[in-house]
Parts: sequence; structure tokens; C-alpha cells
Amino acid sequence: MFHPAHKKSLGFTLIELMVVVSIIGVLMAAGILAFSNAQQNARDAKRRADVDAIGKALEQYYSDSSQYPTTATDIDSYFPAGDTPVDPQGAAYDIKLSSGGDAYCVCAELEKVDRGNATAVGNVSGVCSYGTGSGADFFCTSQRQ
Repeated sequence: MFHPAHKKSLGFTLIELMVVVSIIGVLMAAGILAFSNAQQNARDAKRRADVDAIGKALEQYYSDSSQYPTTATDIDSYFPAGDTPVDPQGAAYDIKLSSGGDAYCVCAELEKVDRGNATAVGNVSGVCSYGTGSGADFFCTSQRQ
């Protein structure tokens, strides 16, 4: 004969399942947020390295030619792949070259705010000018000669 005191538990209750699913959801949300933050930091680090590499290629061009190039494709041969680096999300970097070969500026907009060295990028006589201070969302380099 069946007696209620001898009832066996055959599974989880709805409340137990909902608690487990909620905990898994919170852990996944935290993991996705941390992963997204790490991806942004990595892309910004690549942007800084690329801008620096482009600046070094322009300086090497200057060393070889006694002037900076007037078109960005002139420095392609200074990179191992034969192409100027591009932004991790596919956009080209902002490379401004003076028509006289005496100046350049290379900038990249960073994803993380207040992590760059420039606040805004303008264009003065074919070469960019940029402000510094708080709100620096760009990373830029310019001629060193």
C-alpha cells in the first residue's frame, strides 16, 4: 500500500531549477562583460602599436629620402606584409601627410575613453593637429625630425 511518508523524490522542483538557471545566467553575463572588456583593451593595444609602427616607417622613409612621403602607399614596402596596417575592426588609420614632405600625423580612435594622448583631430595645412588633456580618445603620433 502507498503511504505519503515513503514518497521518493524523482527530480528537481521548479524552484530549484529556476535558481540554478538564474545563477548560470549571472555567471555568463559577468563572463561576457569581462571578455568584451578584454577584447576592447586588446584592440586598443593593437591600434597603439600600429600607429607607432606607421610612425617608425615614416621616419625610416625620411631617413632614406630626406623627406616624408606624400602618399601613404609609399611606406607599404616598410612593412613585412607589404601593406600599411589597418585597424583591428577593418578601418584604415588616419594618416595625414603634408604635400611638401615635411610633416605627417597618424591617428587612431580608441574604443576606451580617456586612454589616448589626443582629444580631437583637426586638419591644418594637410597635417593633423590635436589637442591634449582629459577626454583623450585618440592615439596620435607626428613627425620626429
